[in-house]
Amino acid sequence: MTREDMLERAASLVPVLRERAGQAESLRRMPDETIADLVAAGLTRAAQPARFGGAELGWDVLCEAAAVLGRGDASQAWVATVYAEHAFMVALFPDEAQRDVWEFNPQALISASISPVGNRVEVVEGGYVLDGRWPFASGVHHSDWTLIGDLVQRGRAAPKHLFFLVPKADRKIVDDWHTAGMAGTGSATVELENVFVRTYRTLSMDEVAAGTAPGAKLNTNPLYHMPVFGFTNLALASVVVGAAEAMIEEFTGFVAQRAARTPPPLALEALYTRLAEAAAETKAAKLLIMDAAASNMRKLASGALLDAADGTRGMHQNAYACALTRRAAARLFEGAGAHGIYLSSFIQRAFRDIYAGTVHAGLNWDRAALNYAQMAVKDHPA
Repeated sequence: MTREDMLERAASLVPVLRERAGQAESLRRMPDETIADLVAAGLTRAAQPARFGGAELGWDVLCEAAAVLGRGDASQAWVATVYAEHAFMVALFPDEAQRDVWEFNPQALISASISPVGNRVEVVEGGYVLDGRWPFASGVHHSDWTLIGDLVQRGRAAPKHLFFLVPKADRKIVDDWHTAGMAGTGSATVELENVFVRTYRTLSMDEVAAGTAPGAKLNTNPLYHMPVFGFTNLALASVVVGAAEAMIEEFTGFVAQRAARTPPPLALEALYTRLAEAAAETKAAKLLIMDAAASNMRKLASGALLDAADGTRGMHQNAYACALTRRAAARLFEGAGAHGIYLSSFIQRAFRDIYAGTVHAGLNWDRAALNYAQMAVKDHPA
């Protein structure tokens, strides 16, 4: 699958996702039909290794496709994107773990809750025992495996952040996903009760951050040297930018209808201004994301590794893109007035989804701004 194939297939699903948006929100998870469509189109395998039938496309391409899907429905686009992201993450594990996931089911879907929450992770002979609850596992209802992240303490050494691969048979889904936005993602909590995970089904965050994960030696595409935190969230931010682009299209139609009245309403000039400013904010947001994603891929393709400074710059651009997108969404929702508050309105759902999506911890502007400013001051001569 080429970049052009992926974008074309994503575009073909936009009206389908739009039609199912209400159903996804009501179900509080992905519709079964959408899962089937995404798998059939190969969109969940964009970053999967070619040796298992994946496309091994660059992260910049995944960002482009995520934005396209976001124009249909942010919730369903979000899950499509995280499935592709998590295939990339599984590709970083040791070969035996990758084969467990894909050898007999190359289309296996992976959900994740990878941020440490302080649950019990006990070191035992041959592996680890996990016990507790891990939240925000988007797409978990249809996933075959779940990636779990938490800290492991060995003696007096500093805790290590590890990722664990857990099959769906070993997990329970807690029905707690009742939210004001992104309801269709089904980002429920995963519960594990004394689940044993073999050592080869684990991955160290330190190796991932250094671009030296075991899977990167087997899957030689430069993509697999990309760290996770500070880089992968560019694709999630692309989803909300795509939703904002669709809001602009809807709002343009709304303004056009009002402009066609005779005489036109007095408030028309204010609506024009809102439209123009939101369009500029959204375009700037997309440019920031794509610049970061493309520059990352160029550096990886050159044979160099991405470092902490690259991650800080990427998070800075990514988080500010989300801040711009949120402003644009609020501007358009307010401008739509009473016409935008109907539950049948695309504008209100996109507004809620954009706000819900941009409060993701990895898209937080305050933290990204602080890290960037500290780096800039540190590197500047006094």
